[in-house]
Amino acid sequence: MKVLFSATHFGFLRNFQSTLRLLAERGHSIHLLAERREALDGQVMVDALVRDFPGVTFEVMPFARHRLWYALGAAMRASLDYWRYLDPLYANAERLRARAAEQTPAVARFLASVPLIGSSRGIRALSAIVRRLERVLPPSPEVVEIFRHQEPDLLLLTPLLYFRSHQVDHVRAAREAGIKTVLCVGSWDHLTTKGLIHEVPDRVVVWNYAQQHEARELHGVSSDRVVVTGAQAYDHWFETRPTMTREQFCEQVGLDRREPILLYLCSSPFIAPYEVRFVREWIAAIRGSGDERLRCAGLLIRPHPQNAKQWQGVDFSGEPNVALWPKSGVNPIGGTARADYYHSMYFSRGVVGVNTSGQIESGIVGRPVYAVTTGEFAGTQEGTLHFQHLKNAEGGLLHLANSFDVHVAQLSELLAGTAGEDEKARRFVESFVRPHGLDVPATPRLVDSLEAFAAAPAPVPHAASALDRLLRAALVPLAVLASALTMERAKFRSMMLHLTRPARLRIRGIVTSVKYAGRFLVRSTVHLARVTLAFVRRVLFPVRWTWRRVKFFAALAVTRAAGTDPVAPEDSQPR
Repeated sequence: MKVLFSATHFGFLRNFQSTLRLLAERGHSIHLLAERREALDGQVMVDALVRDFPGVTFEVMPFARHRLWYALGAAMRASLDYWRYLDPLYANAERLRARAAEQTPAVARFLASVPLIGSSRGIRALSAIVRRLERVLPPSPEVVEIFRHQEPDLLLLTPLLYFRSHQVDHVRAAREAGIKTVLCVGSWDHLTTKGLIHEVPDRVVVWNYAQQHEARELHGVSSDRVVVTGAQAYDHWFETRPTMTREQFCEQVGLDRREPILLYLCSSPFIAPYEVRFVREWIAAIRGSGDERLRCAGLLIRPHPQNAKQWQGVDFSGEPNVALWPKSGVNPIGGTARADYYHSMYFSRGVVGVNTSGQIESGIVGRPVYAVTTGEFAGTQEGTLHFQHLKNAEGGLLHLANSFDVHVAQLSELLAGTAGEDEKARRFVESFVRPHGLDVPATPRLVDSLEAFAAAPAPVPHAASALDRLLRAALVPLAVLASALTMERAKFRSMMLHLTRPARLRIRGIVTSVKYAGRFLVRSTVHLARVTLAFVRRVLFPVRWTWRRVKFFAALAVTRAAGTDPVAPEDSQPR
């Protein structure tokens, strides 16, 4: 089986590292495709895969932003993504709605504000129209060429749901070529906090039955297309074991080995743009506790790898038994980085965070997980649907508190050994991470389902209908306008030069032909005049002179014969 795995950038493949390795171990060929490079460690992971498996290859194919349909397609999809967050289901999701609005054309925001159009029915009708028009847009020629060149049996995609994603073209190009398509949902929040699935693949692979429900209700994916496999991204945590002692770990991070450790896992830039202030308040609340054991506990702060810049210059040297580690933030994709992350969770008595996947990982390791709901992060806690999973799935993973006082009391119970938290985490993990059983890894189930699907008969290649082609032709002026409005001046000039090149070459050929024809006509006329003048001077004048001389001598002969003296002609000399 030959697999083409498409990702926006290789960092998104981190959650499918075990899947890629198992596919390669089973002898399948894999070609990894990304639109752009990323700043973290995705390329390092890909290089390791290529080094370990000869059947794994990769390439980076930047999307052609100057093509005709790029701006219009992006604008249509961004509009649909924004209008999604106007649904009453997202009434409390102000941060999500604001993020979508930032990437939406002004006309889409304006239409949503018009009384009739902006109503629930109006938005549904408008969305239906735009969705129908968006689906007639053709895939990029570059993407079509990739499929023609690679000829894969199966297309895997992740994440597909991000705002303004152009992976839609990959699904459409595969469908036109009769290639099976699978969306591999990469994370627990992708179905609820990103955009829509604008082109539904043949299969959608999710972690659990809650995500199956989200795929059906939020994205219109029929249940028979959704496959529940478990969270393959976290399989390794079930097998990982510590490689150092607690004393060695405390020495490594700079904490007192005699005291229990509480781990604070920081969140992504969207969830907590500036988390430093909240963490300082958290530390102050713990140090102000009446529980001496809690006041002396080691506090380990672990920055998020994508949000570590805010911690530069932060100094906890004045706080006893507090460590910020690793200060620069490290993406735990494997090796020492993953081991350090595991040790941070394993040697902690409890884990605290705002809203992060690290809380799920800590639950897998068996640690109780805590969170404080505050007004500062209300939009990215209660205002997001995926946070409800942490709260409610099989009783929820989190020990929630609505104030630092309640939170400190919970941590005091934890250190006293009376919280009974392990069972809470186990129930959540069994429901959300491994729904087929705690002892059933997700990666083999995912690979098995992909192999079974690839073995099924190939779908019939899809061709655009006459109506689709007619609508596409009608959208050309709108596509040109969208490109003109959204493109930088230099890029717009480059695109217009590219689009008008055939016409310009034809016009240039006509102008050149006319110019050379005119030049030939002028030169021919001048040349003919010169030839005529030369003919007159060199032929006619001598002939006329000779003729006159002949007549003169003839007349002379006649007059002499008659006895008279003739008169010589005026032009007796030839010119």
